[in-house]
Formats: sequence, C-alpha cells, structure tokens
Amino acid sequence: MSRILAALPLALISLAALAIEAEPPVESNLLGTLVFLALFLGSCVAVGWLIWRNEKKSKQKVGQQ
Repeated sequence: MSRILAALPLALISLAALAIEAEPPVESNLLGTLVFLALFLGSCVAVGWLIWRNEKKSKQKVGQQ
C-alpha cells in the first residue's frame, strides 16, 4: 500500500504533463542561426588546428631526441 501511495504523485505529475497541449514550434531567426553556425564551425576549425599543431610539435620533439 505504501508503494502505491509513494508512486501516486509521480503518476499524477506525468498524467498532467501529457494533458498539456503542445505548442507549435517557433520559427527560428535566420541571423541567430547564421551566427550559431559561424561560431560552431569556427570552434571546430580551431580545435582541429590546435590538435594538428600539438601533433606537429610532439613529432618535432621526438625527432630532436
């Protein structure tokens, strides 16, 4: 009986969440999307460049030793 009473609030919350009507998706802003893409691609290029530079440095250190 105590398990049923403990699960009752969770069941009521989940049923209430299902009862709420979903709103239509909001249209995205083109400028915001372009800024996000520029920042995302720029960070990907920067991380790739840093990895390439560190690998190049580590190969030079191995060659010098």
